[in-house]
Amino acid sequence: MRRDMKIGLAIVTAAIIIAGGTLILLPYFLPPSPPSDSTSIRVIDGDNEVNFTVDQLTLMSVIQGNSSYQNRFYNWGGSGEYLGPRLSTILEAASITIGVNDTVKVTASDGYAQYFAYYNLYPNTSFHNIQGDLILAYSYNGSTPGSDSNPWQDGPSIAFLPSDQGYSVDDANQTTHPAWFDGSAGARWNRNVVRIEVLRDSYFGGFNYIRLIDGEEEERVYWLELAQMNTLEEYSAYQKKTGFWGGNGTYIGPLLSDVVELIGTIDQDDVVRVNASDGYSVSYAHYNLYPNSSIYEIQGDLILAYSFNGTKVSDWGDGPQTAFLPSDEAYNNTDAEDTTHPSWFYGSAGARWVRNVLTIEILSNTYPPVPKTSALTITKTSLSIPDIDAHSPDSHIGASSTWIAIDGAPALKLREEL
Repeated sequence: MRRDMKIGLAIVTAAIIIAGGTLILLPYFLPPSPPSDSTSIRVIDGDNEVNFTVDQLTLMSVIQGNSSYQNRFYNWGGSGEYLGPRLSTILEAASITIGVNDTVKVTASDGYAQYFAYYNLYPNTSFHNIQGDLILAYSYNGSTPGSDSNPWQDGPSIAFLPSDQGYSVDDANQTTHPAWFDGSAGARWNRNVVRIEVLRDSYFGGFNYIRLIDGEEEERVYWLELAQMNTLEEYSAYQKKTGFWGGNGTYIGPLLSDVVELIGTIDQDDVVRVNASDGYSVSYAHYNLYPNSSIYEIQGDLILAYSFNGTKVSDWGDGPQTAFLPSDEAYNNTDAEDTTHPSWFYGSAGARWVRNVLTIEILSNTYPPVPKTSALTITKTSLSIPDIDAHSPDSHIGASSTWIAIDGAPALKLREEL
């Protein structure tokens, strides 16, 4: 059985009967509120935040229904009766309105998170026939988190209430973006919810993804996921070999290092190679992804942009794209030369920006690369120079560049005294 109900006062006047000139008020008893529970749920939209306790959830318009979920092995669990407000009702109670380009992130007390699209909270007929209502249940089989006896250990919990009372793997697959679906319908039922957050302008259609490769390991990162990471938004441009400028505009995206860390970590001997859909590739050193202060002053942050001048990757012909964000908003040819191994530099800063990124690879123990010119073997004592970091592109003396090897160390970029 499923019904909309308003749980509030225990006694509500239901009817007025006129009998013999006398007004008779008949009391109508509503289901009692569950035991008091002060568990707080944070509802966040940008700088705005509203906290709701479980007790306050009981005062909202709620849905009651039987349901269950299927795990990745097609076994069923969670069978029982759930009671709680729709997730959309909670947002509306916080005076939050969402659109089709927004995402709702629901986080558990242990940090586990699930994402829901507008069509999950406000399903059309076809979606509703599959998933049913999406609620935040505060009661399961009559037990609540604040019960004095037999408290519900998993509540509050996300729950789907399809009409057939079973949220299957196929149901989840049909109503979930593949970026959020790992083969289990039950994984969508986030337990012990403590935070509901609206991520504005973070949803866009399409199932395109980037392949992350680290040796034998491989992961998919859907374009949509880039928008749900911690992102930067900055204006930038790059200089071409001719000296002219291009790419002028505002870029939005996560740090390339954050994307790489989704599959692994790199050290100073590793290279990250970013490949475009047309086969073009660019290599980045550890110091490009994790710049020290001197390199950062020149190149700024290195991001993987999913948006350019307000156009997201699904409609942006060049995205996803790597982009440097120096503080002066202009990545010029000198900036590129000073922060790039000469084997990777061909006179153009713009050539260091990869468009239509398709794969990102970690190449272990491949830095520094073989220089363009033959390396010389000399000793440190033959030059009066300070210690030089073999993994930095900016070790220098003077102006003109030569790549040499010192005491058998990897090739270093030195600048000769003129």
